Amino acid sequence: MELRHLRYFVAVAEELHFRRAAEKLHIAQPALSKQVSALEHELGVRLLERDRRGVTLTEAGRVFLAEAVEVLARAGNAVDRARAVVRGEVGRLAIGFIQPALADLLPRSLRVFRRHYPGVVLTLSETTTRTALEGVADRSIHLAFVRLPITPRPDLRTELVSEEPVQLVVPRGHRFAGRPSVRLEEIADEELVLLDRSVEPMLHDYYVTACNRAGFSPRVAHEVSSTSIAIGLVAGGLGIAFVPASARFAAQPTVAHVPLEDAGLTLTMGAMWRAGPQPAALANFLALRPWEDGAPR
Repeated sequence: MELRHLRYFVAVAEELHFRRAAEKLHIAQPALSKQVSALEHELGVRLLERDRRGVTLTEAGRVFLAEAVEVLARAGNAVDRARAVVRGEVGRLAIGFIQPALADLLPRSLRVFRRHYPGVVLTLSETTTRTALEGVADRSIHLAFVRLPITPRPDLRTELVSEEPVQLVVPRGHRFAGRPSVRLEEIADEELVLLDRSVEPMLHDYYVTACNRAGFSPRVAHEVSSTSIAIGLVAGGLGIAFVPASARFAAQPTVAHVPLEDAGLTLTMGAMWRAGPQPAALANFLALRPWEDGAPR
């Protein structure tokens, strides 16, 4: 039994007239009659009664009609869904992100994408730049928002999406709290909460190098795996930390954010994806560039 046999039968059952059904299907009437008869023979059931007065459905025909309509509807839905997947309108998009992206970049990008492609399921996972490299490379993550720069690789593509200054986060009662700015050399004697080099090696080295250029070696009291943990330790009075300026959007009442004066420290965020052919949903995400200020809203 083929789907076309069901379509032929449904057309006749709805029209109760072979000629009109044939015209609707754009096939010859004898061919239609032959196909419906072949369907009845295959089923071993008479679906239609034919006489001089016209065509009527048998009881079996009425039951079969309901089932045939449902089968055709499901087949049509399957075809539509498959085509939608090819167009990137449905499916799944796995996005990894480092924690600072939560402040603004990630929510803003997702809002834009969801307005255009509401049928795509977004799978989100917090990661580090190092683990995101592995996830994008092995395709378990389609796209990741990570800290730049990264070591260039031929199998990966990156694009700068945002830049922001580095600030200090200090306990609310700290001597720096409330000041309009702090010079980097002023933190030489402070205990520092720093991102672990095994988690963010380039960012860790970036901060250490900046301190060295300012004339001192940082007194690292604690190494942590995320900015939120660093802020938590600072809130507990266990040191001060470098954080992106966007971290102030999730500020705790027990800490203060203080700009660095003339330090020239900035953090760059990038989008990263695998080179080569892309899933349609990812291609649509990249085409939108939802992180840009001028992205279609």
